Amino acid sequence: MTVTSASASSASSASPAPSATSSSAAGPIRLHRLTMVPEDDGVMIGRPDTASYAVFPEEGAEVLRMLAAGATLAEAAAWYAEAAGETLDVDDFLEILADLGFLRDADDPGGPDDTPAGGGRVRWQRLGAWTFSWPAWLVYAGLIVAAAVEMIRDSALRPSYHDVFFTDHLALIPITLTVVQIPCILVHEGYHALSGRRLGLPSTLTISRRLYYLVAETRLDSLFSVPRRRRYLPFLAGMLADAVLISGLTLLAVALRGHGPAWVAALMLAISFTCVMRLLWQFMFYLETDLYYVVTNALRCSDLQNAARFQVRTAVRRWTHRPPPEADPDAEWSERDRRMARWYAPLLVVGYGFSLGSLLWAGIPTTVHFWSQIENRFSDSGTATGGILDAASFVGLTALQIGLLVYVTVRDKRAARKQGGVTEAGTGEGSDGGSGDTSSAESGVVSESAATPAADIA
Repeated sequence: MTVTSASASSASSASPAPSATSSSAAGPIRLHRLTMVPEDDGVMIGRPDTASYAVFPEEGAEVLRMLAAGATLAEAAAWYAEAAGETLDVDDFLEILADLGFLRDADDPGGPDDTPAGGGRVRWQRLGAWTFSWPAWLVYAGLIVAAAVEMIRDSALRPSYHDVFFTDHLALIPITLTVVQIPCILVHEGYHALSGRRLGLPSTLTISRRLYYLVAETRLDSLFSVPRRRRYLPFLAGMLADAVLISGLTLLAVALRGHGPAWVAALMLAISFTCVMRLLWQFMFYLETDLYYVVTNALRCSDLQNAARFQVRTAVRRWTHRPPPEADPDAEWSERDRRMARWYAPLLVVGYGFSLGSLLWAGIPTTVHFWSQIENRFSDSGTATGGILDAASFVGLTALQIGLLVYVTVRDKRAARKQGGVTEAGTGEGSDGGSGDTSSAESGVVSESAATPAADIA
């Protein structure tokens, strides 16, 4: 029986797995609560509480159903031999279950993950249900339509880079927009989280990196627990939030015109423009943005990004007359991943080339220009106090961004090294001639928004 691991996080990151030999074939096998979702190539089985998943053949899934219902391992093995026409390697099967963290210790009394909903209602589940209820959708549609009408009437309300310059104080622009982006990003990521919470799935928010971009990520690893058709809203919820923010800020700018300082309405349009840029960012799918996960879900791929990267590395080594790279033993991609990677790999190269080209063409020259101005302000004895403070503020903001980028990069590299040397989930030959092959699939899943281009500090 072949089992393909799709663990979003390795079993080693959870509590220690019980020994595979701790259970007797004659006695009952105690399992944690497992979810089962039919897939094209089998049944996705996993623990939502630890985000550990694997694709089992239908016969293997039925064995687990029998064990969960109270059947002994001997009874389940006898059924498997009759149904599959081959002998179940009991030791190998138990080892796979232990590596995935599916087995429960004999002295474990059970926990919240045993309940049908995986711990009852998760926190904010009711808020998630309300956020995506039909009255909420009517409000969203009304805001978007009203904002579109105002933009048609007044071209000054249409998104433009001119909106960024809401003040003549240049240092205030990056500082202010960096600060105001934080709540907008939290709204974007919050919608991802709430869309998962409404399904009873936990989520976590973290900071990561894509190329030279810092990004905020919402991890919805337990999304594997629901059918593919129900995963689209969690993937697209952040873009919905951006569209609603753009519409609301535009209408707020209209309402503030003629009331109070003019810069307040201008600031609303500046914030709206940052949301527009975040919305456009999602189309850079080669950086594993929200739309990337929509595409891979529709294509029914599990690890398209890494399969394409491996193909690119293989092609580069072939062109440079070097031996091909060794595939990660925990990354046995499906045939569909390999097939789709053939056309996705060129897009990946073009995308990365575009980002690096943008950095060389605009990011670095702009940064050099800003730093030359900063140097002039500090070196010129005639610079006013306001100019010094302006330059110092820019230096502080830049140092914060670069420091965060370095921290995230080092953290991710350490985590990757630790992960690479820890897990080999369920490998080995079975007496039936099959194997417990495993591969690392994309967690189902990460949704993200760009916090700021880490190198484009201007």
